[in-house]
Amino acid sequence: MSLLAAARYQMAIPEGVTGIDGAIIFPAGVPAPTLLRRKQSTLVKKYPHLARRLLDPQLYLAELNPSRCRASCVNLASYGWFGDSHVEAYDSKKMTQADWRTKSKAKIHSTWTSLAPSGQKAVHTSISVCVATQKALGCEALILPSPLTVDASTDYSAELGWLDEGLRVAAKLAPGIPRLTTIAVSDTCLRGIDPTSNSLLDLILDQVVARNTEGAYVVLEQANEHGYYCSHPNTIGSLLRLTQGLKGAGVNRVVVAFAGVAGLLATCVGADDWCTGWYRGERRLRLADHEDQTGRANPTFYSHGLASEFHLQLDLDRAVEKGFLKRIEDDTQASAGLMKALRANRRVASVPDWAYSQSNVAAAKEHFMTAMARETTKLTASGPSQRLLYAKTWLEGAAKLAADLYTLGGLNPRTELDHQDGWLRAWNALP
Repeated sequence: MSLLAAARYQMAIPEGVTGIDGAIIFPAGVPAPTLLRRKQSTLVKKYPHLARRLLDPQLYLAELNPSRCRASCVNLASYGWFGDSHVEAYDSKKMTQADWRTKSKAKIHSTWTSLAPSGQKAVHTSISVCVATQKALGCEALILPSPLTVDASTDYSAELGWLDEGLRVAAKLAPGIPRLTTIAVSDTCLRGIDPTSNSLLDLILDQVVARNTEGAYVVLEQANEHGYYCSHPNTIGSLLRLTQGLKGAGVNRVVVAFAGVAGLLATCVGADDWCTGWYRGERRLRLADHEDQTGRANPTFYSHGLASEFHLQLDLDRAVEKGFLKRIEDDTQASAGLMKALRANRRVASVPDWAYSQSNVAAAKEHFMTAMARETTKLTASGPSQRLLYAKTWLEGAAKLAADLYTLGGLNPRTELDHQDGWLRAWNALP
């Protein structure tokens, strides 16, 4: 079982974090000229966790609006597997990468098609470029590209067309490298249906398992979620059902990405690897998140007992004042100073590394990723029955704590308390 870091333009993990076993590179966050010009030896020397790496083709982002998502569209188009959605090739003799990005962003609205390639020839070409790129990058497995599933009544034929061609191309161009089937589904197909009776999930599981691939890569687009934590029990239940169904049918490796902390929950039902980062765009897949933004992040405090974070302007201090410290404390090297201050009845603002201000997030990032690595290590050392007990105990405690914290009233929305009960209900509904 492994925790993989999300790798975009910035690939470093927070200083002091251990237990990160690899990384998934996301093309929407780093253009091909930047990534491909980094030699593998240099990449691994600078970022040791990238010794084990995957690259997610992110073909499921083909429908992005280029007028609102210029940066992501330029980055994606630079890889060459989005068909007619293209940008001018970068030439270091003619321009800097910054100039190339500016020029490309100015034109992307007229060249990005907002459609995945279609037709056998176009699909074959797209997959061939994608597989060749992953092989050249030294990825330990190939994530086969697939469009996003957005229609609950689909026959899944388009996705299967991509999968079958991907298997053929990969066998020819990269024999011996394990292949992971992308399962990318929007929550518009999931929220209104009980996961145990969702025929789309039945169809996906049946068809993917029948093709006997070496693994599966699962991402759920959270089009109807607005926070850092997916809250709908049917969406979380669908993630758990897919993971449990794939592993139960003998799929060798299941990788879960863009599920945030719920990815840890998926490991309790069999996921082999999960990927996250601290920023919202590293925790969830939502097309709207790719719209160009200039805002800066503020620090938050993650409490594993709550399965959530506290907004630090007022909320954590209020919770401590009301006697919740023992229930919400979470000790890591990064949080040691904060925990010491809170236990001494000092306020969050008295700890400079945790003071609420824009971009003061280094300690918050290190603490979050350390906690995720800590819990992953704990589960790795546990057996299947112990993992099931871990999840149930964790979720029951988090749901009770969230309900009790609601009594404080007036908490910031960033102190998210609405998902814990949904996660518990999804867990209890598992067969």
